Amino acid sequence: MFLKHLINPKPSIIFFFIVFCILFVAFPLIKIELTTLFFHDYINPLIICVLSLTIPFFLSTGLNNIIYEKNIIRKDNLVIGVIFFLISSPFINNIEIWISGFLLLFSFSFLINTYQKDLCFSEFYNASIILAIITFIYPNMIYLIFLFIISGINYSNINWRIIVTIFLGFITPYLFYFVITFMSGANFIIPQFFKFSKINFSLIEKMCFSQQIPITIFLVIILFSFFELFSWLYKKSIKSRRTFMTIIWFFIISVLISIYSGWQYFYFSLIPLAIIIGNYFVYTKNRRIANILFFMLIISSFYYKYWIVFNM
Repeated sequence: MFLKHLINPKPSIIFFFIVFCILFVAFPLIKIELTTLFFHDYINPLIICVLSLTIPFFLSTGLNNIIYEKNIIRKDNLVIGVIFFLISSPFINNIEIWISGFLLLFSFSFLINTYQKDLCFSEFYNASIILAIITFIYPNMIYLIFLFIISGINYSNINWRIIVTIFLGFITPYLFYFVITFMSGANFIIPQFFKFSKINFSLIEKMCFSQQIPITIFLVIILFSFFELFSWLYKKSIKSRRTFMTIIWFFIISVLISIYSGWQYFYFSLIPLAIIIGNYFVYTKNRRIANILFFMLIISSFYYKYWIVFNM
């Protein structure tokens, strides 16, 4: 019922998605004031409110367009964009992570563009530069550089020159940073790349039953999505198969980084996860179960967003 309108969407559905995003972001305001909900240390809450809509919206639609235009999912759809917007609901006023996630999307796009390219130095170089910029804010994202190596192996274009290119791309922003600090007399501070803080999952166990329901629904959807992906992966085109292997490794590495870095890092794992879940909702043959799960995801996202605001 819901999903069929998001596959081969009409312009009216795109307009409805924009309205839905606005209502979804503004929904907590029925309980809490704007200055409290979008409080930030040095940015006006109204600006944070606008950015909380625009950045995730462009990130979700950009991710959606990349997957379709690169023929990873061949059906024109808006499912991936909607999924990402829903599952990112816990991040209400995290402007730093929104910007970092938006930059990571460009890095991911460059990696996908290396498919069937022998001389893909510019793609790896640009992707590494963007990743290095992100590490200024989230240092442990440096470990995502393993995805570049895996992607090169997966696309059969890895060699020592590519590895050197990745290294040069990564150190370029730090060289600029060193020159700027040297000329200005400021201190050259290297981010703490090896600072770990394992997540305490006992917080989930302490939640009441009603609070655990949205998480359970989310885990069930993830389970269905991975089952669907591995069931049909061998039937997809060569490009889709190899790209989905990169996406799966993207998810695995980003989750591992999150577990040993902090809850905020989970935002980056939502990018590959939205693609995997979107693939399930687009291609599954059991449309009744898919629509039920999709409806439950929408309700759970609203509930979880309201629950976070209620406990602020």
